[in-house]
Amino acid sequence: IKGGTVIDPSQGLHRVSDIAISGNKVAEVGADLDGSNAVEVIDASGKIVTPGFIDLHTHNFVSSPKLPSLPVDSTSLARGATTVLDAGTANPGEFPHYWETDIAEAKTRMFSLVRMPDPYGPDHASWEETRDTILQYSDVLVGVKYHHSQRFHTLPLAREAADFAGGFLMAEAYGAPIPHLLDYLGPGDILTHTFHASFRFPLFDHKGELHQAVWDAVDRGVILDVGHGARGFGFRTMEQALEQGLKPTTISTDVHKQNVDGPVYDMPTTMSKLLALGVSLDDVIEMSTSAPARVLHQEGVLGTLKPGAVADVVVSELARGEFTYLDVLHEKRVGEQRILPEVVVHNGEIYDGESYEATDMIHTADAPPGFIEPT
Repeated sequence: IKGGTVIDPSQGLHRVSDIAISGNKVAEVGADLDGSNAVEVIDASGKIVTPGFIDLHTHNFVSSPKLPSLPVDSTSLARGATTVLDAGTANPGEFPHYWETDIAEAKTRMFSLVRMPDPYGPDHASWEETRDTILQYSDVLVGVKYHHSQRFHTLPLAREAADFAGGFLMAEAYGAPIPHLLDYLGPGDILTHTFHASFRFPLFDHKGELHQAVWDAVDRGVILDVGHGARGFGFRTMEQALEQGLKPTTISTDVHKQNVDGPVYDMPTTMSKLLALGVSLDDVIEMSTSAPARVLHQEGVLGTLKPGAVADVVVSELARGEFTYLDVLHEKRVGEQRILPEVVVHNGEIYDGESYEATDMIHTADAPPGFIEPT
């Protein structure tokens, strides 16, 4: 891959360089590498070249008809997300089927969480059963998801299952007051939908200041994830947090059938929204590559272009112009940049499979009367 602007925060790289790939590994990064013996040369002049994106919040259990999941290759890999974390679409009883079908058949590198079900609801499971499922599928399953639809008494059970299985816990930020949720999260755990529209359990106190519990969580290593989704990302919430000095740790989509046609679309669109709010390109790339790699304990293996790392590479146009973006309330922000992947290399091979094309948006804004600003 020759002549592109390589942006790799894991190495502090932001310069024009070439990248040589041998097999499924990065072989060398440097200026004017000899490509005469290469099987293929990709001209990346004028483009940005980054590690493959890592999306820490997707839903891809398409073999289950009751869930709004998406085929992972055409909606994630085709758009530059070479690695994804399914955020607990399957519960312990469903996971073996999910593993045998969708995960086993995907080209995309998939990790997963298992959803902790309500012990008094349908498809109930104990924390011990959840723990045992994680241990059985430990090469894929890395922790437990607490979903906001589960009753709050499920959260301590999810915490226990994650601890005894050696995994981490992901909690949705609108399942309960954020300070209460954060009481259960420690180093390496994830709060997702962190920057949701603030009429839900807000990120801020009654004075508009970030809860002290949020700063305390950052200090102890809790991951603050975007998790855009259908309800999980508001421009005003993110802007207010940025003004107070708080940035997300990781960028993710929570892409599923209700938002893939807008306003989420895909990982590069979600990344571009952060650019529109003034987050630097290097920070956006870090939040989408090396930072989520650390969460998955794949530092130095994924999310990097260091020699010896897995060869996941995205060549993108950094388009310039006026681009209008929507949040979950359909509020608009205009950005001057847009990340448009053109070539996706996954595990050393150029992806040439299907790419999902968005159709008419079916997502509707969900907010109390009068909250949404007139357009």
